[in-house]
Amino acid sequence: MKKHRIDVLLIVSYSLLIFVLLVIVLHFVFGFQYVVILTDSMEPRINPGDLIVTNPVRPGEIILPGEIILYRVTLTNSTYQIVHRVVAIKYDEGGSEYFITKGDNREYTDPWRVYPNQVIGKVVLVIPRVGVIWYYTPLIVFLTFLFIIGSIVYEIVLILIEEEPRKPKWAKPALHAVRRKKIKKYYR
Repeated sequence: MKKHRIDVLLIVSYSLLIFVLLVIVLHFVFGFQYVVILTDSMEPRINPGDLIVTNPVRPGEIILPGEIILYRVTLTNSTYQIVHRVVAIKYDEGGSEYFITKGDNREYTDPWRVYPNQVIGKVVLVIPRVGVIWYYTPLIVFLTFLFIIGSIVYEIVLILIEEEPRKPKWAKPALHAVRRKKIKKYYR
């Protein structure tokens, strides 16, 4: 029974390690982005608290109406990342292409133009409810770190202030303190 429990723990540990390595490789090698959805603008397909994974869009890559994209938009000196669906592709007066986007849960299209250089990536995966954990991961890691540091400091303080316990007078002496026997030497 004990061997079975160790095997399950080993499998879970290795699975977690492989998942973390996969996330790191996809982000740093292939440029995938992980974003936690905070609003209901894309319901029912994407809900608040969901984690989305986006594949980066390379220059010249075609984006079609109906695709869900992650893009940056600057409004009043603040930059936001928004996940909305492309509903149309149009051209401005200078002949530059731009996208009209809209949240699935909204009646109207977004009031701004999204140019291809603002697009970060296309949504390739939606993981329901995992975003809550992902969003609080830095806090969880920080609190775990504080707990470990606090435990170490507590142990060090205990070692430093710990005194040798006094033995009561009625306690029996330790073995090494027992009366020494006289050694008799016999000569021939």
